[in-house]
Amino acid sequence: MFTIYGRPNSSNVRKVLWLCEEIGQTGYERVDYGRGFKPIDSPEYVALNPNMVVPTLVDGDFVLWESNAILRYLATRHGPEEIYPKDPAVRAKVEMWLDWQLTTLLTGVRLLFQGLHVKDPAHTAPEQLESAGKLATCSMEILDANLAVPGGYVAGDTLTIADCAIGMFVHRWYTLPI
Repeated sequence: MFTIYGRPNSSNVRKVLWLCEEIGQTGYERVDYGRGFKPIDSPEYVALNPNMVVPTLVDGDFVLWESNAILRYLATRHGPEEIYPKDPAVRAKVEMWLDWQLTTLLTGVRLLFQGLHVKDPAHTAPEQLESAGKLATCSMEILDANLAVPGGYVAGDTLTIADCAIGMFVHRWYTLPI
């Protein structure tokens, strides 16, 4: 049994929880940390994750942070091959989309979310929201074009960890008041 530290309303925690459901790993423990729950700057959490973000996974003596690394680990350890393929070319495509989620998709969607949903004053200026909206829209257009190709999933014709990673941000996009 492993433990996931993080609040379930965090998109990065949610993608890990989604994967756990997909691969039938439901016997884990989850401990709420983060905004509104136990503080991520507490000494016990910092000892697990010096970055002070969620999620963190603890599997026996093994500790892992960074949500996409956790996806890779859980899929490799517990999932069927289709969810994180072994074939180098197919896996590289999954990896490409995981990186894209972190470097491209996250940028605009996160800034919009912080400005429109969290209403963080640092992100509510009209010009910031406009810039974030353009970035997010461009990312969603790239994703839409990719999904228009036969297959139906982000990295091909089966559900992979790339779908779990990106799906959370698509959901967040659709919940924004834009």
